Amino acid sequence: MIAVVGYLIAASVAIVVALIAAGPRHTVRRDETLDVGELASRQVSIFGSLAGFAVTGIVLLVTLSRNVPDAGGTSFTTILAMFVVAYMGNFAASAQLANVTSRVNPAGFDLGAMQYAGATISQYFVFIGWLALRPLFEAFGLVRMADLVVFFLIAIVAVGYGPLATALYRSGFATIRMIVLMPVLATVVTGAYLLVLRVAGIDRVADSTLVLTLMGFIPGVLAHGALSILPVLARFERPSAILAERAHLLILGYTQSVMVLVYFLLLSVLGLA
Repeated sequence: MIAVVGYLIAASVAIVVALIAAGPRHTVRRDETLDVGELASRQVSIFGSLAGFAVTGIVLLVTLSRNVPDAGGTSFTTILAMFVVAYMGNFAASAQLANVTSRVNPAGFDLGAMQYAGATISQYFVFIGWLALRPLFEAFGLVRMADLVVFFLIAIVAVGYGPLATALYRSGFATIRMIVLMPVLATVVTGAYLLVLRVAGIDRVADSTLVLTLMGFIPGVLAHGALSILPVLARFERPSAILAERAHLLILGYTQSVMVLVYFLLLSVLGLA
């Protein structure tokens, strides 16, 4: 419960600050060299294959569960849950990319740019699958490998923001200032959460990795539902006019919530919170 409350407070603070910094109105101007329809079509098969790979990993883990002393315990359940969420993220990203259009609404709402940006944010859930590596190695007693992968996980989360930042900038939903600010906010609120735990004398929150993994369903499902109905809303003048001015708030809020979640999960799998 502590992890859930901590995440909700931290994500809320980061989102509010990010949206205030972005401003209530923003004109989305897509990079003229960015053909979202063409780029999205090339990525559909990639994330579809990754979704299949995640399912294969789940099947393999279930098969190997007979070799785990406590296969029904929290530790192994956490690993399976992380792979399931990573699979759903890959599948959602693939489905969203498949529906990207190059259309710009007469009201000025760039439907294709928002679909592409939203799909790229959904891809960030792939990191949950990567983060599952450490508890996976620990479950099978590979302590040395679990320690070595720590540096890999920190690097992949840091460097993995690059493609997302590029997509947000080129699609026109984020300025350079916002691209720099969002990871700073995620780092600050995550650090504040860790500091509160230490002041309270809490070294590790029980079941935090599993709980936070399940929390990923909230922003993921809400965003997938919203992105699915965008083509319908874009057909009406009034919603299109509103989205043309305010869509950046939805995209930036979604981005910030997912980033904070991944940062919290990184702390948890490293055994820091």
